[in-house]
Amino acid sequence: MIYTQTKERRGMIYMLLLGLIAFGVWATWFELDQTVRAPGQLVTETRTQIVQAADGGVIKKIYVAEGDPVRQGDVIATLEDERAKAGVEEGRAKVAALSAALTRARAQAQDTPLSFTPDELVYPHIVKEQQALFKQAALGLEAELTTGKTALGIAQEELSINESLFATGDASRLDVMRSRRQVVELEGKLTTINNEFKQRAREEVTQLQQQFISEQYQLLERESILKHTELKAPLDGVIKSLRIDTIGGVLRAGDELLQISPADTELFVEVKINPADIGSLEIGMPASVKIDAFDYTIYGGLNGELTYLSSDTLSQEAADGQNSVFYKALVKIDKQSSNPKLLLSDLKAGMTAGVDIQTGSRTVLEYIMKPVTRAFQGAGSER
Repeated sequence: MIYTQTKERRGMIYMLLLGLIAFGVWATWFELDQTVRAPGQLVTETRTQIVQAADGGVIKKIYVAEGDPVRQGDVIATLEDERAKAGVEEGRAKVAALSAALTRARAQAQDTPLSFTPDELVYPHIVKEQQALFKQAALGLEAELTTGKTALGIAQEELSINESLFATGDASRLDVMRSRRQVVELEGKLTTINNEFKQRAREEVTQLQQQFISEQYQLLERESILKHTELKAPLDGVIKSLRIDTIGGVLRAGDELLQISPADTELFVEVKINPADIGSLEIGMPASVKIDAFDYTIYGGLNGELTYLSSDTLSQEAADGQNSVFYKALVKIDKQSSNPKLLLSDLKAGMTAGVDIQTGSRTVLEYIMKPVTRAFQGAGSER
């Protein structure tokens, strides 16, 4: 009886030893992943775009609603444009008037025929006005020149008579010199009349050019205001939030009308890393992403890769009023993640997530021995 009990005990000891040996072998070879766990939030590579009213106005029509898909360049709303159109037409008329005046002044300064451009001919009343001014100036110049030429003719005739009388001794040399001086003065006066006319025209060209450039800039501003009465989608995406949906609502300059979430863009998880974990992280490490809105036990998770680590810590005030310090990291979600239950199209920017970044692996034995090793190291440092 005693022999039988001893034999049973010995068998149990052998079984226990074999179990310990098997566990030791398994613990030595079986590895577990080392991870850094951190909370995060889904963001897109291209941030949510805000559509604003550049110059403000009254909403005339809205073509979209929240959740609608849009393509880049689609008109999503229009503002009342009557005043903007009137401003543009007024500006174009002013530019055309100054342009036609420049054409007329240049023709006068260069003594060339008057010829208007196609853009100027669009405004016939302006062209007629400048043609009349051109003709009036030409007639005035001609009248001055005619008067001067008449006086010059008389002076030349007087000079000829005095020269004949001087030849017969009936006139003095002084009389001839006086007549010649008068002819030269009148010839100079004719030249001066022409030069002064062209100089006045050149000065007018300079003034008109300055006014023309200034009016062109104002026209560009008015055209920009008219252009911005059509609010267009800056990129492909989905209408995220519509701030104003009332026809006749007033938008001030810079007011937000709506937001667009980009489509077909890379998804990232913006992660807050505990400073104590930053030393074990490197760019390129694989990660597992669990979306809080989808039960992990049902939908599973997605694969990702650590693509960015901030160079310094950031701080943010927590709900309890305390400042939390963290490193910012970005984990890029793999588009090829094979998960039929959790599609990338189901994800939306702003969703919260838990991220496990794989930093390496350890055997089970190393996990078991870690607290023992740490205890011995602590004991060895005691005095």
